[in-house]
Amino acid sequence: MPHPRYVEAAEISHRSAQGTLRPFFVRDTQGDMYVVKGVDGAGAKALTAELLCAELGRRCGLPIADYALMTFPRGMLEFSTIDGASELEGGPAFASKVVPYCRELTYEQLAEVPTELQQRVLLFDMWVCNDDRNLSDQGGNVNLLLDADGELVVIDHNLAFDPIDPLIGEASFNRHVFQAQRHALHDLEVWARHTEALDSALADWDTITDFLPEEWVYRDPDDPDTEFLPTLADRYAWLQRLHEPTFWRDL
Repeated sequence: MPHPRYVEAAEISHRSAQGTLRPFFVRDTQGDMYVVKGVDGAGAKALTAELLCAELGRRCGLPIADYALMTFPRGMLEFSTIDGASELEGGPAFASKVVPYCRELTYEQLAEVPTELQQRVLLFDMWVCNDDRNLSDQGGNVNLLLDADGELVVIDHNLAFDPIDPLIGEASFNRHVFQAQRHALHDLEVWARHTEALDSALADWDTITDFLPEEWVYRDPDDPDTEFLPTLADRYAWLQRLHEPTFWRDL
């Protein structure tokens, strides 16, 4: 797969009124609109999680929204009138391309998502420790979209790997939008199919981590011993749970 695209910002349109991070809507020089999170706002470890999950998810067959790494021309952020634009400083930003005519998945539409895709999304979120895709008939924060053709689009992984906690599991993911599929993951045939996909994605770990800007990985880009926590080694060790019987037993 190709290296992530770099795009240059042309206009900061506005800041979202929703979400904890309140990302920015930014148009690039080609006229495409992106939802953008910056290093000085979301934080380096959050952007690292976004890129790692985007790449791993794509390799697992998940319909991850297209993304790019966005840079800003000199002076744009300093002189912007958009509140909080300085949060986009600190290095390249993570930019998720806006899906035209998309809408948030609702509880009433869950049955429209293919069963195997529901299982893969659930398992992937448990694998990367992404406890941020919750939905019930009472509402929630689903971080899933439907595009103009009614196809699922997966977004937002900034909370993945945070915290990496061996105790996170059943109690937490009982609130997951696709938690009803947990029982199916104990079927040996289903288990083998999903395991193969996740394991194949993890085999590209070295390639994926090479995509990360140094500003996201190191507190001091000139010192390779100053990684932000969790380190890349910590994250890789966490993903290796895939090969441990306890991971599947605790699903």
